Amino acid sequence: MRSCNNHQLSSTIETNQPTTFLPEDVVLKILSRLPPKSLLRFRSVCKSWLSLIGTPNYVSKNLLNHSILTTAAAPHHLLLVKRTTASIPRTDTCSFLSYQTLSSASQTPQNIPIRSTRGLSIVGSCNGLLCLFDYFAGGDIFVWNPATSELKALPGASRADTVSFGFDHKRNEFKVMRIRYVMDREPPVLSLNRVADVYSLRSGGSWRNLTVDGEVPDSNTPNSRCRWAYAYGVCFWWTSRRAEDEKIIAFDVSEEVFRTTPLPDASVLGRRSYVRALTVLNESVAMLVVRNESKWEGKSFDLWVLLEFGVKESWTQLLRIEAFPGLEWPLGFWKNGELFMENHEGQLVYYDPFTNTVTKVEVGDNDIDRVKESLQVLAYTPTSHSIHGGRDYAFIVDNNNNNW
Repeated sequence: MRSCNNHQLSSTIETNQPTTFLPEDVVLKILSRLPPKSLLRFRSVCKSWLSLIGTPNYVSKNLLNHSILTTAAAPHHLLLVKRTTASIPRTDTCSFLSYQTLSSASQTPQNIPIRSTRGLSIVGSCNGLLCLFDYFAGGDIFVWNPATSELKALPGASRADTVSFGFDHKRNEFKVMRIRYVMDREPPVLSLNRVADVYSLRSGGSWRNLTVDGEVPDSNTPNSRCRWAYAYGVCFWWTSRRAEDEKIIAFDVSEEVFRTTPLPDASVLGRRSYVRALTVLNESVAMLVVRNESKWEGKSFDLWVLLEFGVKESWTQLLRIEAFPGLEWPLGFWKNGELFMENHEGQLVYYDPFTNTVTKVEVGDNDIDRVKESLQVLAYTPTSHSIHGGRDYAFIVDNNNNNW
């Protein structure tokens, strides 16, 4: 498949020999269907392909940016989760928004059925089910279906440190993974070891211990918002235990293995004191580096995308949002690369990098009883399937659901 040599085309026509030449519009259609990783490789084929594919800089209109930004499998709804009271016990609510228009799909927000004394974490949204984690209540874990109000408390509450939730497409089942501390009482020194367990919603029963070779992620307490993400059967965490040792840890739900990939060097990424917010942009792991410029200028944001997991050199900086007054925290991406944010008043807005504008999302109760720094935006597709096991997941497709 080539479109790089016009001289070859003319000589082929003169000799009436079969040609491997393809018109540019055909090449364009073929390339437009490829993932970013393939497009990056094919930029070296020839100059015309390099020009067609372009470079990753977010706002330019080229094939590579279109492949990175355009959502492949859009959910039906977005789920806006927020805390509506700062009193104890705390109450969290969710509002359903149309993915296409951001209009409210329901008039009244729905209360999350678990009230926590110090804060509940939503640690997964997958195929219409949410995984809830109460870190401060002994590590209680629940799976909830907002469409049917069905709630399942997982057995064996333990002092879990990290919890994730996803769909195993090979075995056709939902799984919850937890990481907890276990006391090693072997002499001569007592120590705490971190172990990983998996629970299957289909088979039920008890937790099953995993053999872990390598690192596991840090905690996802209620204060660790945007340190995790989920896409296509893989859970991701940003972790930093030591200076100069930042990395992304991934857990493959089907294979039940952990993998790691390093972040760009601190000299490029910015000092470690800058906050990192992890998310997913289409099929790629993305990270926003939040910089506190000054009290008056506000925060700026650098967007980095990992185009090939495990390859440090594939980290690419796509965009810098210069200090924009009123923007506080990134919450994830919309359908064409718009960035959901929480503003300084605790309201949901989105930033359009193509027009450099901020638009408030009008949710019916957006200004009523909200607690700042509590917003989450999750991809959500309603389901009527039971969460109490059984074999009724056969036609569920694992969409790109993540912490936005």
